[in-house]
Amino acid sequence: AFVVRAQCATLGEVVPGIWLMDRWRFPLLCVAILAVSLRTSTGQGAPLPDSQVPPGLRQWIGRDNCGEPRWVAFHNGLAEVVGRFNRFEFGPALGGLVALLVPVVQDPHVAFDCSTAVSSAFGLAAQCAEQLQLPVLSARLRQLVAIFGSFDYQMKGEEYIDQSPWPVRWMDSMDGILRSMTMLKRHEVQVDPSRGFPVRQALAQSSSGGSGSGGGKRIAIVSVCDYDAGATPLARLSQINKQAYAQKHGYDVFVYEKSPYFEDPLAKLFVEPPSYRPAAWSKVDAILLALAEGKHDWVMWMDCDSFFMDPEVRLEDVAAAAEAEQCGAFNAAEKDDVTELQGLVKRWMDGPAGDLGWFEDLLDAQLERDGGSDGCGGPQELFGEPPRNRTLGLGDWLFQQRRPHVIASEDGLMLNTGIVLVRASAWSWRFFQQVRWMTFGRSPVTQHPWWEQTAMVYLLQLPFTLAHASGVAASAASQDIGPTALHKGYASACFMFSQKHLNGYPPIVSSALKTHTTFETGDFIVSFSGCKVYSSQEVCNQLFLGYFFQVHDMRDFESDPALSLWL
Repeated sequence: AFVVRAQCATLGEVVPGIWLMDRWRFPLLCVAILAVSLRTSTGQGAPLPDSQVPPGLRQWIGRDNCGEPRWVAFHNGLAEVVGRFNRFEFGPALGGLVALLVPVVQDPHVAFDCSTAVSSAFGLAAQCAEQLQLPVLSARLRQLVAIFGSFDYQMKGEEYIDQSPWPVRWMDSMDGILRSMTMLKRHEVQVDPSRGFPVRQALAQSSSGGSGSGGGKRIAIVSVCDYDAGATPLARLSQINKQAYAQKHGYDVFVYEKSPYFEDPLAKLFVEPPSYRPAAWSKVDAILLALAEGKHDWVMWMDCDSFFMDPEVRLEDVAAAAEAEQCGAFNAAEKDDVTELQGLVKRWMDGPAGDLGWFEDLLDAQLERDGGSDGCGGPQELFGEPPRNRTLGLGDWLFQQRRPHVIASEDGLMLNTGIVLVRASAWSWRFFQQVRWMTFGRSPVTQHPWWEQTAMVYLLQLPFTLAHASGVAASAASQDIGPTALHKGYASACFMFSQKHLNGYPPIVSSALKTHTTFETGDFIVSFSGCKVYSSQEVCNQLFLGYFFQVHDMRDFESDPALSLWL
């Protein structure tokens, strides 16, 4: 460290007044020394014995490819970008960062080989956006800092990140995203105060009037409840709650007691045992199974540890409100999504086993058959050029779709996939297949600490944020993304409600996480994810029972054998 500091000018020495320079004392003018340090940097502490590491994680723990020539060259390019930044050439600096990032992120296997490097580049891009007075773009870029930084945080540790030669520190990056996202969420409520109302009230004020234009839609609620009934009543309470809500509105409900597995001709591309795959990925399998049935217009994924608390809210009203806001005067109701989906699934299941190229052709042919029409005002136009990768799914089907097919919420960090409403459409089939494809072979995305959420962000946000950054860098007239802008920074096919609308959290969780909205009486859904992290199983069990009996009569379940231990 003394050698580096003695021989290299640091960013702080070049321009001491900028926040980046005060926080990241990053040696730039020492390429030869850097190449050595890249190869010799290590993680924190001694590695855990294999017996203490989940099997699927073993190949990723401590793995460090940052010394490869690709990453030495990446650092050299980063040094040039910082030179522009230090000359206050923020637009060109942002353009240089996009040029560095696009070839890398087009392949997740490459990007996660040295994710601290990628995280640092997104962090610099976020600071360029701040200097260009684009705070929302900066927040979106900081979300990507977290996506890549969290991988190395899990696999190598905070000390590895902080002592690496890349301009990033873990806690600084987390502070940055929390600060940016707090600003963004406040801005969204200022622009649209209904985002702070309970969802029933917000729907009544929406352009759809709180009455779904497609009343009587066929809807399925899907969940996986794999919990020890002797340790917690959660699975039984969740099943009762979901069934009661579904029965009230005429929906179907499918609650799996074990993680489902979707079997199709591409399943052979999984090379690791199913036990290596974290349970969170079963969400994708459960959604695909429901879509493949071809019997519903919408499929709702709902985490097991979530309860409906306002049973008067209808899911078709939620979907109608999203479509009304996204499409305005255009009406896509005449499009027969389910019939189109059924035809695609039939061809899909008859396809050749393991031939990924054949299925790529099938999906592209489906796009051509649609003719690019989405019944929602035509394809969206991006401000800049997005990264493209046909196999990964970065293509026109994703970039041009304007009609909402995935409805979710965003917490104080990023996309929250605990509650997701999915249109039964060919687009949704392709989307969740592309998410699934990211786990084929031995993929770092499979073991990412945010699992399927990472894959969904990789498709729904990363290319759109980079596209806008590219457009900003190439344009003299910078324009931000955000709630009042043409572009939101993520796919138009994804509609984001506020977290309050779809999944608030009990105070014991929200106060600890600092990124999650607190559930209040009158809200639609309460989610308990994270409860055991911040309290005991006993406390969580009492929370489950307490919230459950706010909407159910205890007397109705006194004879339920699965609840006899708890009542």
